[in-house]
Amino acid sequence: MEIVRLGEDLHNKSGVITGAAAGIGRAAARLLAAHGCRTALWDIDAVKLAQTAAEVKSAGGQEPLTEVVDIRDQARVLESTARTRERIGAPDFLVNCAGILSRTSFQEVTQEEFDRVWAVNVRGVFNCCRAVVPFMVQQKKGSIVNVASVAGRTTSILGGVGYTTSKHAVVGLTRHLARELAPLGVRVNALCPGATLTAMVLDNSEEQERSRLIAATPLRRWAEPEEQAMIIAFLVSDASSNMVGAAVDANGGVFMA
Repeated sequence: MEIVRLGEDLHNKSGVITGAAAGIGRAAARLLAAHGCRTALWDIDAVKLAQTAAEVKSAGGQEPLTEVVDIRDQARVLESTARTRERIGAPDFLVNCAGILSRTSFQEVTQEEFDRVWAVNVRGVFNCCRAVVPFMVQQKKGSIVNVASVAGRTTSILGGVGYTTSKHAVVGLTRHLARELAPLGVRVNALCPGATLTAMVLDNSEEQERSRLIAATPLRRWAEPEEQAMIIAFLVSDASSNMVGAAVDANGGVFMA
């Protein structure tokens, strides 16, 4: 088997990154562009999405295509997929980073809030996969990375019941798609980050709470979004060619605590 040099195969790959306006999605957009990928950046926040695009371009990456997309809307996702294919070619990869966090407990959560979290975190991922997969199957290659969470492997400390169950569903969706699509040349894997220094997490936690969680993490710190992005780049690349249906933990060792 030919030796694959890490990152070299990413040059000129094209793909979609959802949730690209902030956090792990933003870091993944910058990193993949820096490796020469042609990217379509999707998010619901037009202002922050434009900032990400400017960062990608200023760092020397190819100018990305930006799409303001509500991934809950299947018709909108299909429209953006068609434009993406027209502008940068059929997608070689899809990185599903878009998601929302709800902290409401089981006894307090309303049906509307529970459904809203699932609509973004699960149906949104399904919609994006459903739109992109036909092109990957047609070209008999592709890599999908679904960003789940440590909550999808156990339970969430910061998130509520809607968040935990939605991230378990993302892991389950990943494994089912992996089984169906691997024979067709499409690999599907999940990344399960632990606490990461993103605006979503910082805006939904107090400093005292964060200090307590850091103390319970063997690595004694939270991850930077760029650290998670490097794992995403690996899963997108041919270096992970034998990884199918994996749920990759990147949590600073919390399972060992």
